[in-house]
Amino acid sequence: MAACVPRGVVGADGRRAVVHDRHGTLIALDTETGAVLWRRGRWLRPCAVTGGAVVAVRLGGPPAPDGQGRAGAAGPVAVVVLDAEEGAERWTSPPLDLPSWARPSLDDTPAFTLAAETPGGGNVVLRWAARALYEGGAPPGRGAPVDTVREAHGAVRVRLAGPSPQVLPEPPGPPPGAEPETGPEAPDRAGPLDPDVLEAGRIGARRIELAVRRGTASDALVLRAVDPGADAPVWEVVLDEGPRGVPPRPRP
Repeated sequence: MAACVPRGVVGADGRRAVVHDRHGTLIALDTETGAVLWRRGRWLRPCAVTGGAVVAVRLGGPPAPDGQGRAGAAGPVAVVVLDAEEGAERWTSPPLDLPSWARPSLDDTPAFTLAAETPGGGNVVLRWAARALYEGGAPPGRGAPVDTVREAHGAVRVRLAGPSPQVLPEPPGPPPGAEPETGPEAPDRAGPLDPDVLEAGRIGARRIELAVRRGTASDALVLRAVDPGADAPVWEVVLDEGPRGVPPRPRP
């Protein structure tokens, strides 16, 4: 699997991360200093940083008000490959064949999950799973689970050199996101989190936290790096700002 940090991914060497803000703008970061290297695009979900490229998925419309899914009339969903050094777009694929009822999102939700694998050789494999959840009204048909009406999943192989992802046979085993969490002490959390921290991951020994920074009139959602035993973050980058209040969690 591609290495992940909150709201994004990190290259295999751990030196560069690409994350997104609430509008799906990609933000490339130097993981040692926190310096912002570039910002690009809208409605993009970063999936992998490999082979000098950033592989992302462009959602078919603007994020919903909670930042999790599409809002309004949605267009096609496509793979986008950008240059990792400068953020310039190299190519965009034809639309992916997702169900019309799918709700692709900037982060994993109960309705949509997306995982990336980097097997090498200039390839990235993207595996997705979509679920239409029962939200009340007429009951689902006989034999249908109460909490799920429809489910679909699939995979495509992306070659960094060209814009035509190859649809792969349905993989064995559970779809991405189906594996249960191991609880609040999961590997990416590594211990109890402070109250202001929504999510955490690791790059080497350094913990990368997605946290809320409170202000007198507004709050900021920040990504910050914390070294073991440090009293203060090594660096901090603002991803989103808004009126005073509790921002939504990036993942349910």
